[in-house]
Amino acid sequence: MNVTEGIWIALGALWANKLRTFLTLLGNIVGVTSVIAVVSIVDGMNKYVREELAEEGSNVLTLKRIDEFQILTSLEQFLESLHNPRLTMGDVEYLREGYVPSAEYIGASTGTSGKIKYGRKYVDDVSITGRTAEYHLISDYELAAGRHFTDLEDYKSRAVAIIGSDLAEKLFGREDPVDKRIKLAGKHLTVLGVAKEKPGVLGGNPNLFALIPIGTFHKMFGSRRSLSIPIKAVDLDKVPDAIDETTVAMRIRHKLKPSEKDDFVITTSDRILSLWESISKSIFNALIFIASIALVVAGVVIMNMMLVSVTERTREVGVRKALGAKRADIVWQFLVEAVTLSTVGGVIGIIVGFVLAILVSLVSPLPYAIEAWSVVAGFVVTVAVGVFFGLYPAYKAARLDPVEALRYE
Repeated sequence: MNVTEGIWIALGALWANKLRTFLTLLGNIVGVTSVIAVVSIVDGMNKYVREELAEEGSNVLTLKRIDEFQILTSLEQFLESLHNPRLTMGDVEYLREGYVPSAEYIGASTGTSGKIKYGRKYVDDVSITGRTAEYHLISDYELAAGRHFTDLEDYKSRAVAIIGSDLAEKLFGREDPVDKRIKLAGKHLTVLGVAKEKPGVLGGNPNLFALIPIGTFHKMFGSRRSLSIPIKAVDLDKVPDAIDETTVAMRIRHKLKPSEKDDFVITTSDRILSLWESISKSIFNALIFIASIALVVAGVVIMNMMLVSVTERTREVGVRKALGAKRADIVWQFLVEAVTLSTVGGVIGIIVGFVLAILVSLVSPLPYAIEAWSVVAGFVVTVAVGVFFGLYPAYKAARLDPVEALRYE
């Protein structure tokens, strides 16, 4: 019996028992769909993280009071860091006095959320960020219209703002937002510019924000919040020097003794990316393990169905053996049937996985990313499941005594 004939016989047998076949395929479909979906989600998240870090630039480091990622790596160190002193504009000015010669720009950032109004329209939960004037030279803030605020406007704490594209659309529609006045926390701000749209992910909206001079932010919301201090090195090779210089300067500034630990943290894109890759790898392994369980269950179901099929077709096996079929022919017939069953489920699972990944990208900000290797792996695994769990039923059918099989009712 050749492969094509075996596949057609297998498909005919499967079609004759549609409901049982579907229920058997369900495990394979769920397992392969899970593999495709897991790879798509994790790769999409990795792609987003890299893009977000690229926006800050690989030569940007950030001086912070605490490292939020530490809660994932060392809870004890994270809790200790909660006692670190706040970072203030005094720290920013101190660093700008030449203590970090490897730095090209030193800025400051702080934030909150609030409601912004324009006429009778308003938008809740807008991200409000206060930054120094060099923000667009440190981070990626390209404008679709208008201009950035200047050093003078920053120094004078002028009531001006740069807004995100989604905020502009919600408040102004087709109206030009530039030079219009919006209201935030009881204060009117003049819109200077509108940022270009950015892709979002994980439920966040990077285009729903208002960016204002940090002095204006402190006047409106107070200066009790600790600052983040982004520092852009002259070039990538100077990042280690900038880290060392910032560390020494801040230890002197905070009057720390040689035996005392740093009461601040410095993060870089490489460090965050490394941490994220470690986390995403753990997530990937856990989800793949769960998907593998579904495939094992699917394999057991396939084996059970093939055993039932062997029992139901005992007389058929006896007739084939009486007509001269060898054991290898019987093994081949039932093995091809098991592999065909498993492969059909795998192909359907791959298609459903593609559709699911596309739907996720359409209804959420999560990027769509499917690797070719995941499709190949899903297909290979389904064939392997069919072979592994189909061997025993196939050998059981091959060992049937032809005389006893012909007598079977």
